[in-house]
Amino acid sequence: MARFPNGQIPESHLLVLGKGRNEDGPWKHLAPPGTAARWNHVVATGRAKYGVTLRVTPGWNLFRPLDVQVLYRKRLGIMAAVPGFSSHGGVFRGSDCMAIDVQNWGALAPGNDFLAWARFVSLCRLAGFRMDFVTPQERWHVGDFDPWNVPAGFAKFRINPVAVRNEEENDMPIIVVQRKDSQLAKGLFDLTTGKLRREISKAENNLYRAAQQVDPHSVIYATVSDKDYAILRG
Repeated sequence: MARFPNGQIPESHLLVLGKGRNEDGPWKHLAPPGTAARWNHVVATGRAKYGVTLRVTPGWNLFRPLDVQVLYRKRLGIMAAVPGFSSHGGVFRGSDCMAIDVQNWGALAPGNDFLAWARFVSLCRLAGFRMDFVTPQERWHVGDFDPWNVPAGFAKFRINPVAVRNEEENDMPIIVVQRKDSQLAKGLFDLTTGKLRREISKAENNLYRAAQQVDPHSVIYATVSDKDYAILRG
């Protein structure tokens, strides 16, 4: 039985790990005490072992209140969870859960996607997070299924609010949406509108593919059905 309804955890029960402002206005990184302790363990261990400070993606990408879930669904359509069912809302399939979107896990091994992912998985699992619990796979998305309990020994990790620079939004990857049944049709996905900004030519697609070879995290390809592609195109 979940402690609170999805997206309706009182802010007084949560800890502030970061805050900032974007086009939607102010946002916060809010976490239950167990999730906060586990995340700070991941950050401290990643910094000590690899010299990398892992960051939560700017925006409501830790706890996501119900009204923000509604906003994201309206903007992103099928790319966002149905309001009241997001794993960022504190509940997943009827159980307590808190999800975190991690912005820079690839920095754990620049240029080596396999090694970066292996290191990221290891850091998260050692702290008690679960990986790969949503479909399709979101490699930046980790879940805490015991968010209210601080593991023994984890309380020593300091929990301080961190102001996140808005410029970090510029590190977000380019998302290219392609049709499942007609892979020649591709368009640029706009996170601010939840629609395709425009379709791209074969030559432009080749440039994005080349950029992806240099930096695998710079461009993400998402394949959708012809029907969903038409919805995104508007």
